[in-house]
Amino acid sequence: MTHQSAPLRIPSLLPTPDIFSCRRILVIQPHYDDADIAAGGTLAALVDAGAEIRYCTMMDDLVGVIDESLDDAAAAASLLRDQRAAAKIIGIQELTHLNYPDAGNWSRFDVRPDLFREIRDFRPDAIFAADPWLRVEAHRDHWEAGSIAAEAAILSGIPKLASSDAAIDALWRAAKPNDARAVAFFYTDEPTTFSPIDATWERKAAAVSEYHAQFTDDELPQLVKTLDAKAQLVARVGVEAGLLPAGTKRAEPLKVIDPRALHGAR
Repeated sequence: MTHQSAPLRIPSLLPTPDIFSCRRILVIQPHYDDADIAAGGTLAALVDAGAEIRYCTMMDDLVGVIDESLDDAAAAASLLRDQRAAAKIIGIQELTHLNYPDAGNWSRFDVRPDLFREIRDFRPDAIFAADPWLRVEAHRDHWEAGSIAAEAAILSGIPKLASSDAAIDALWRAAKPNDARAVAFFYTDEPTTFSPIDATWERKAAAVSEYHAQFTDDELPQLVKTLDAKAQLVARVGVEAGLLPAGTKRAEPLKVIDPRALHGAR
């Protein structure tokens, strides 16, 4: 028996799915701004390629609203205004909200039936979510939301597990079976896919700049500058690895997995 000092990774038998072949994409994000920040360039490119995209936001995001003079209703309205403006820029067609307490006390077993409802109603080809296996992530909302989304992706097709909407379940049971063929994790440091965003960077930057409820007028330009630097770094890594064409200036990292590989070693 030989011993390896550094851990080795056994690759999946299943190939990495092509997200650009997907036409119905459900984005399950922790907070209002996460998908635009982490994958807005890719999502804009998917819209341009003909995809229909729904954002499902899990948290109410009220903790992140910087204007403390607003009551919860006014704060929620300001978040929604920002998100709608950003969605128009990216090209997102539909927004849904689960309204679990931001940075609060909630159970994955309460959230999971709501995600079953979203998946069974929208019937996506691909699901986007935050990577729950990111090596450093202190915010529970992020890694828990990603974990529940991954679990929902593989369990939503089991009829014995009810969603939170019996009517949607009935329609889903009567319809032709539909399983997502890809799960794409953003906020990842273990990408399987480098998505070039040179053509959509300006839209991503403009969308992120709409989140005034959560960032000051000084913070938003700095956020965009930071995201630009990160996108350029990701592009350099991708080009050097031979995973992006030479000359690519900006990219987003995604861990794209066949849902069948999310359970057991496949």
